Amino acid sequence: MATKQKIAPVKEKSLLDEDHQIVSLVLNGETNQYRKLVEKYQKPVFNLFLRMLKNEGQAKEYTQQTFVKAFEALDRFRFEHRFFSWIYRIAINQALSVLKKQKKFTGLQEINEIAVHEKHPDDKSELLKRALKKLNEQQRIVIDLKYFSGLSYKEMAETLQLPEKKVKSRLYEARIKIKEILEKADYFNR
Repeated sequence: MATKQKIAPVKEKSLLDEDHQIVSLVLNGETNQYRKLVEKYQKPVFNLFLRMLKNEGQAKEYTQQTFVKAFEALDRFRFEHRFFSWIYRIAINQALSVLKKQKKFTGLQEINEIAVHEKHPDDKSELLKRALKKLNEQQRIVIDLKYFSGLSYKEMAETLQLPEKKVKSRLYEARIKIKEILEKADYFNR
C-alpha cells in the first residue's frame, strides 16, 4: 500500500464519518485501525458471498481476500463515497468473477441434481430460492442489495456505480422475472 501523501484526520464528526476517519488513520500509518473496518463489515461481506456462492468455506475465504484487496488498494479510496459501498463493490466484483469461473466447470452431476430438484419442489421457500437462482447476475445483485442487505436506492446506485434510475429499472425487471418464475411453478396456489 502506497502512503506517499499524508492525509490529515478531520476532528469534526460532521465533516467526515467514522469510517473515513479510520481510513485516514490507516493511510497515515496506523494500520492496526483497519481491523475496526474489518470487524464492522466482515459479516455483511461474508453474507454476500454466502448468498452468491452458496458455500461457507468459499464465503470465508473470499471475505478475507476482499479485505486484503481493499487494504492494498486503500490509497485509491475516494472519500466522497462510503467505505461500505466501496468494500461491497469489491466483494460483488470478486463474487461475480468466482461465479463466472464456476459456470465454466459445472459438471453433469450438478446439472442432474438441479433437474431432479426442479421436478420435485419441496416447499415455497425452496421454490423461491430456485427462482432467485434463475435470475441473471445483475438481477440477483440488486435483489441481494435491496432485500438481504437493506440498502436504499441511493446506496445501491453508489455501490453498483450506476444511476439510481438504472438500479430501480433492474430491480423492477428482477421482481417481474421472479413473479413469472413463481407463477410457472404454481407458487401462489400452494
